[in-house]
Amino acid sequence: MVEQTLKGTPSGSSAGQGAKSQAQSLRGATEQAVGAGREIKDKVGDIAGSTGESIKHQASEFADAAKDFAAQASDRIKERVADQAGMGADFVGNFAETMRRAAREFDTELPIAATFIRKAASQVESVSDSVRNGDLQDLVAGAQSFARRQPTAFLGLAVLAGFGAVRFLKSSAGNENQSRHHATDTTDFKEGRSHERQQRPFDS
Repeated sequence: MVEQTLKGTPSGSSAGQGAKSQAQSLRGATEQAVGAGREIKDKVGDIAGSTGESIKHQASEFADAAKDFAAQASDRIKERVADQAGMGADFVGNFAETMRRAAREFDTELPIAATFIRKAASQVESVSDSVRNGDLQDLVAGAQSFARRQPTAFLGLAVLAGFGAVRFLKSSAGNENQSRHHATDTTDFKEGRSHERQQRPFDS
């Protein structure tokens, strides 16, 4: 869909279409994080309800799930960066800023979640630098290494970031509609004043 949007974008509206494409990609990344969150939530629930004898086995499965998620994430990062040929680092940087804005919603209700989301945003921001410098392979290797060493933390960041981004995207969608409505009203007002002046060119 991103490629179709970019190919069909007229030169005069490239900025608007680019913003729309970025918003769609952010939603896609958020849905992936939320999906990972559901999986990890189910596994945590299974572990919490298990007897001591099966906890080790389930914890092992938990770690394997994290490794699988890391491998899938690396592929998705490569694909997304390739799809975002003209945006690349800017897209990732905007996603980091989106996460920071989402974190602010948790400052009062759940401060520790806000802390984790901000840490995740910093990691995402390093992705932007790596994309800009062409070090994507090193970035992916680092993400996989971190997931192997700290699977719980890795998936925890994905869950919190996804949940926070969802809340932010929902609220920002409402704000965007309000902004568009205000812009339309302002344009109509200006056009009306212009038409009125044309009708009365000799009024003092």
